Amino acid sequence: MRRLIFAITPLIALMVQPSSAQDAEAGRVLERFQQLQPGEDDLAMYRLDWESSLAEAQQRARQEERPICLVIIHARYGDITSGHC
Repeated sequence: MRRLIFAITPLIALMVQPSSAQDAEAGRVLERFQQLQPGEDDLAMYRLDWESSLAEAQQRARQEERPICLVIIHARYGDITSGHC
């Protein structure tokens, strides 16, 4: 559900005109829309510094002396960098 809301956010923003915000119903819809927006905690995973391959992650981990968190996606269309898994 949150992915759907996140995906349609730009579309709703384009459809809402400043003049329509004067309508009470439009105001309630916009308020509810704002309540359903993903919070900072919900989007934290997308701010991580992902590497596209294990070799790159290993090299970076050695340089930065940091551990690796390995995420394996077993799906036909999985892509962790875009959030689709």
